[in-house]
Amino acid sequence: MKNKKSKKSFHPVMFFIYLSIVVILLSGILDALNVQVTYDKLTTIAGEVESTTIAVNSFLSLDGLKFLLTSAYSNLTEFAPLGSLIIVSISFGIALKSGFLKSLCLKTNKIPRYIVIFLYSLICILCSVDSDFGYVLLLPLGAILFISMNRNPLGGLALGFCSIASGHGAGLFITSLDYNLTSYTEASAKLLDPDYSVLQNSNLFFIIAAAILISAVMAFVTEKLLLKKIGKNNFEEEEIVLEENKEKHGLIAALIITLITVIPIILMIIPSEGDEFIGLLLDKSQTEYTKMLFSSDALFLPSLVTLASVIMFLQGFAFGITTGTIKKFRDMIYFSADYLKEIGNIFVLIFFAAQLNAIFTETNLGIIITAYLSNVLAQTNFSFIPLILILFVFSLFSNLFLTGSVAKWSIFAPNVMLVMMKANVAPEFAQLVFRAGDSVTNCITPFFAYFVIFLGFVGVYTKNKSDFSIRNCYKLILPYFGVIAVIWLFMIICWYVIGLPVGPNIYPTI
Repeated sequence: MKNKKSKKSFHPVMFFIYLSIVVILLSGILDALNVQVTYDKLTTIAGEVESTTIAVNSFLSLDGLKFLLTSAYSNLTEFAPLGSLIIVSISFGIALKSGFLKSLCLKTNKIPRYIVIFLYSLICILCSVDSDFGYVLLLPLGAILFISMNRNPLGGLALGFCSIASGHGAGLFITSLDYNLTSYTEASAKLLDPDYSVLQNSNLFFIIAAAILISAVMAFVTEKLLLKKIGKNNFEEEEIVLEENKEKHGLIAALIITLITVIPIILMIIPSEGDEFIGLLLDKSQTEYTKMLFSSDALFLPSLVTLASVIMFLQGFAFGITTGTIKKFRDMIYFSADYLKEIGNIFVLIFFAAQLNAIFTETNLGIIITAYLSNVLAQTNFSFIPLILILFVFSLFSNLFLTGSVAKWSIFAPNVMLVMMKANVAPEFAQLVFRAGDSVTNCITPFFAYFVIFLGFVGVYTKNKSDFSIRNCYKLILPYFGVIAVIWLFMIICWYVIGLPVGPNIYPTI
């Protein structure tokens, strides 16, 4: 970091260890106090509400000790970021070491830097449709992009991570988040009005505006605040010197192979009843295209990481063969192995992050906090803007401990709809307020699975390893956190006061 006099704090590995110890001790104390909560949860999208009582699971017990001793391996192997990172890194190493990614990023130098940063942030927000794909691919790509602009790569990592994490609720089109949330929104609204229907595009206008505004403001914060704070680029990257003509031919070859690869992917997401290959990634039992694409039986989202890895592998291969940086198959193996070696510290972090997430999940603390806030919301007598602010703050706070959007909404939705609809607030707008608050704190909570991926890459691109601390990592993201929170809240209040449509024929009030 630029300020060498800044206080040092502990290594992120120790951060996860200390936090795990705190969670274990807290679970024992709360269990001794018999802390539990009873709440109504929407158990199915058919509209069934079930009253559930849940208590804290103590780790200061024999069962807790058994879990700690026997689950370390499964905690790691079932931790989503691990497999995704390995798969993408194999192809990413080839694309990087062959010189393809650096040559591609250097071509952006002809574009104004603010525009490049804005577009990168916007792409990150759009790629939040799939967490695995966004974090494991776009974060290291952002670091390389910033190095090519002679910017500090830590700025690219912070911008990319906060765009994906805290811009999760925004976008330019309908995603799986809309598909999942609207199902519970409609089912909850039907508790008061059996004929109420919620469309999946009910938040479309708002999220498009949010994506553009967040990207623009975050680009400004990056250029005018963060990059000045963290200083110039001091990360030394391996130099790959290529003849201009060979580099040009290599990029053309990569473009051609990309187009050839993308064509069958497009065919696999086109609805078709007769051909088995066409529409292969869709759930053909559904009638609406968004449901075909994002239902639990669709193959589109689960295959994104693999598809991205294949494309990047072929791009690096085509570029390397054309330019001569790849002369034999063995070179690609070395490229992948070298890159995995460079990012090896991330896997140490992942082990301890996986244990923390498993321990915290097992305690039920996240569900209990969310359920308690939901019950408080159900009993509030506020209306209009105060009611909207309460939902935003409760969503924001609960996401610190329970990061799954659908899991939280299944708890919040029944109580939220009862209060909001009685206050003349449209269910679609209530859903929008929730997804905004739910997005904001993704970038700062250590219980968010992909937080460790950000930390890991910060460690890779921190030149002086003694500066790699949890304090300095948070210093990178806190400016974005504050700005994004203000943007989401500002937009929500403006939309409500002015009465702008949040989607086609959908307004903040009923």
